[in-house]
Amino acid sequence: MTLNDLLSTPYRANGRKPDGADCYGLTRLARVHLFGKPWMPEHGAVEGSDKRALTQAMLKESVNYRVCDPHPGAIACCYRGRLCTHIAIVVEIDGRLMILETDEPGKGRHGPRLVNLKPFQQRFLRVVFYDD
Repeated sequence: MTLNDLLSTPYRANGRKPDGADCYGLTRLARVHLFGKPWMPEHGAVEGSDKRALTQAMLKESVNYRVCDPHPGAIACCYRGRLCTHIAIVVEIDGRLMILETDEPGKGRHGPRLVNLKPFQQRFLRVVFYDD
């Protein structure tokens, strides 16, 4: 699976597979297929719209990762207050750090896309980067 394949992955609520993924699912797929990292747990029962459950799942998993500066393969956890509201992954395109993310159609009006790092960070009150 390549970056182009991931960019073609349709958005699917609670999706964790190449035939449809939400922001967590896309990040999970990218870690394995682009960076050779181990699979993160599926957390299939966690609804992406339930930000409290999403935050609890992220806090539970964060003990397995270290906080880091943005670099290819790092996970970007995005916060509004104490709630984790979005997750994405850092990739490198032509020597520049970018974010691979997806959003629910109708909310962000896009599926998978690449976003420059700085504008991505400016959309959130806080972005914490993690890696293992």
